[in-house]
Amino acid sequence: MGKARVRSDVGKVATPPSVALHMVAKLFNHTTPPPESRVLDAGCGSGVFVEAIIAYLRRRGAEIPEIVCIDNDFNLVNMARRRFEGMDRVKVVYGDFLAVSERELGGGFDYIISNPPYVSYEAIDPKSRDLYRRVFKVARGRFDIYMLFFEKALTLLKPKGRMVFITPEKYLYVLSASSLRRLLARYAVEEIELVDERVFGVLAYPAITVVRKEPPTGPTTFRLRDGSVVKVTLPGDGRSWLQVVEEARLGIRQPARCYKLERLALRISAGVATGRDEVYVVPRSTLPKELEPYAYPTVSGRDLSMFKPGAVIDYSRLEYVMLIPYDRNGRLLGESEAKPLIDYLSKYRQVLEERVSVKHKGKKWYALHEDPPLKYILRPKILWRDIALEPSFYVDERGEIVPRHTVYYLVPRDPNMVYVLAEYLNSSEVREQLKHRCQRAANNYIRLQSHIIKELCIPEDILTSKTHAGLTGRLQV
Repeated sequence: MGKARVRSDVGKVATPPSVALHMVAKLFNHTTPPPESRVLDAGCGSGVFVEAIIAYLRRRGAEIPEIVCIDNDFNLVNMARRRFEGMDRVKVVYGDFLAVSERELGGGFDYIISNPPYVSYEAIDPKSRDLYRRVFKVARGRFDIYMLFFEKALTLLKPKGRMVFITPEKYLYVLSASSLRRLLARYAVEEIELVDERVFGVLAYPAITVVRKEPPTGPTTFRLRDGSVVKVTLPGDGRSWLQVVEEARLGIRQPARCYKLERLALRISAGVATGRDEVYVVPRSTLPKELEPYAYPTVSGRDLSMFKPGAVIDYSRLEYVMLIPYDRNGRLLGESEAKPLIDYLSKYRQVLEERVSVKHKGKKWYALHEDPPLKYILRPKILWRDIALEPSFYVDERGEIVPRHTVYYLVPRDPNMVYVLAEYLNSSEVREQLKHRCQRAANNYIRLQSHIIKELCIPEDILTSKTHAGLTGRLQV
């Protein structure tokens, strides 16, 4: 893999010693390993796990096995070398765990423990992203570096070996981790413990995962933050594991045949990204008359909070419009076709030309960051905030609103279904499902991403309903 790697100081958070000792006990299954065992600490930093392993075994009067500790941060490696100086059974290696070979590490391992770096897709340079996609099967979608550590560790783990990782819980349910879930489901995932969200001193949602390198022999034990324990058989098709756990915990049984919501929709997507909302989004009260043909009512996530869940949005209460240099089919207008708008935008040409879509993707200087699919957007639809404390859905009855990028929208194939679907999405049943299935944000907020909404199963009575339009009266502001 050469020199293409993530900066060594990115995405690292030291493991508290108490958590490290807790994980070591799981690694050795609360027993002691044979003296001839080999243990790997992947991404070891200054050696917190190595220290915990030594403390755990000394308390039991057990012999310390061979321990290899690897990290790509030169300063931390030097700290670890000083820390374990004189201990022949501990070897500290300076290197990139994702690039190192088994031969370079002296062979495979009976045990692997890690708190891998958490490096989001955006923080990985494009060349490294392409390289990782070629090397790792789980490097799909908007992957995170810690996901690659799972795959690499499995290649270094001996048959029947054990590995224990602490990572963000997001891999249990995000779409980008579906390949990782398919990979892990081929092995015996013994236990997944959702750790207290403040264990690292900052708000996070960590999970400790225990894997044995052999085919699954039974259910996986989930230890949840509320103290409850759930045993489930993990699906191997890549779907959300947390969803399976919550369905088991709440006694929810999916129908034998699931008619997914996405089949009733023309489009389920995030709203329009302009790249410069301060230019394209203007107060309706100050809109010049000559710009009215290019102006559409618009809402942000914050604007939606003015209305009750399930409400038909009252356009008269919307304070802003979005200026759109496209026709209603989504075609970018020529400069001569939209002269009043081009004249207005010309005042901001310099900042508009600084956008990535213009500088690096060759878009016209006045085009939006993303071409809006107006032929779908300008239809009756359902809107919701991208991040919310409680899932709430709203109706754009006339289909005139262009949502901003902090809002998602669903366009039903049958416009009359907009009301019955809004009522269904605002039901307590769906609310509970979404609160448990969606990715968590800070302060107990959840991310209501489109791929979660698409997977919802539609009840039979909605599919057979002939009274869609008759629900209009129930959905008032």
